[in-house]
Amino acid sequence: MTRQSYQQGYISEPIQTRQGMAFKIRYRVRTQSGKWQHRRETLYGLPGRKAARAVLEQRIQSASTVLPEVSALTTRGFVENYWRPYLDRQRVKLSTRATYESALKLHVLPAFGDSPLRDVIPLQVENFVQTKLKSGLSSKTARNLLVLLQGIFSLAMDNDLIEKSPIRERHKPTVERVEKPVWSPKQVKQILENAPERYGVFFQVLALTGVRAGEILGLQWKHVDLAKEQMQIEQSLWRGQLIAPKTKGSIRTINLGAVLVSALKRHRETAEWKKPNDFVFSKKDGFPFNPDVLRKDVLYPILDRLGIPRPSGASGFHAFRHSVGSFINAQTGNLKLAQNLLGHSTISMTANVYTHVSRESEREAAQAVERAIYGDLFPICSQVGNGNKSAAAN
Repeated sequence: MTRQSYQQGYISEPIQTRQGMAFKIRYRVRTQSGKWQHRRETLYGLPGRKAARAVLEQRIQSASTVLPEVSALTTRGFVENYWRPYLDRQRVKLSTRATYESALKLHVLPAFGDSPLRDVIPLQVENFVQTKLKSGLSSKTARNLLVLLQGIFSLAMDNDLIEKSPIRERHKPTVERVEKPVWSPKQVKQILENAPERYGVFFQVLALTGVRAGEILGLQWKHVDLAKEQMQIEQSLWRGQLIAPKTKGSIRTINLGAVLVSALKRHRETAEWKKPNDFVFSKKDGFPFNPDVLRKDVLYPILDRLGIPRPSGASGFHAFRHSVGSFINAQTGNLKLAQNLLGHSTISMTANVYTHVSRESEREAAQAVERAIYGDLFPICSQVGNGNKSAAAN
């Protein structure tokens, strides 16, 4: 079955030439590969613009018929033959690819896979979103699915397989920002004191640097220079594989404090595996720890023993990063320092997501405003206010 691709084309005003009246027209034609090509013609010997319009419409009608193989291309076929090779060209990270593949398998392809790519309409997308939200999927996850779909249809547009994406901004649910839990310095200290000795230094690196757990587990001794008191973040561990860090900004040098340098020296002295290519934190067989096992079997029991709340999906090793960002912000007020240490590509990410204001800081802000207004009278002002309130009551 063929389908028309609608276009209006272009027709110029009458042009006087040596050969008489002429009209220039422009339109597009479908190639054998399914892509569009622009065509230009000059029409002679026509009585007027109306006749030129008729010729243009004939050209469009014959040129815009979609080839059968293009018309029959399903969303699943496009994903397999074009979307995945596109991800290969872009060298998308393995972890990101895994997230995409999971979303495609569980949500996208069951809903759109068998639909011809050109037949997917906005209403179908609207129904998809409603169904997912009613099934209990979070607004954030539903929005992420639409972003993935948008990428797929954008690639189809770039290849002239469709003229417009069926994804609309109004399809995307609003996602309310949820404040991530942040541990206080006292809580972090308690966690470190309660960590089993075998994992103690690993937890110290987490707590004192804010480095991602995967980046720490990917550390080899060649990346740690205790003489210079530095370590290089050049790779990350993901599902047992060493991959590039999350972003270009994630490749960075971490300066170590005296406490951490001392801890790492002791750790190296007692480590079974200490050659340059050996992992800093490894099991007895030399292979790095599994972060999921560490989180479930080590971190969670510590939090439970200490009575530290751990909301679902927000109390893993990433909470150390949020805490470190907040500590730096509170102690220095320098977001650039926090950005560099955490390895963020933009300072807005650091400011909006990884720095949190404590109640003490909020109280200090309120007091700062009062000091600005009352100056040196600030301590007296509070007492005077209370006295006046008492007098008024009497």
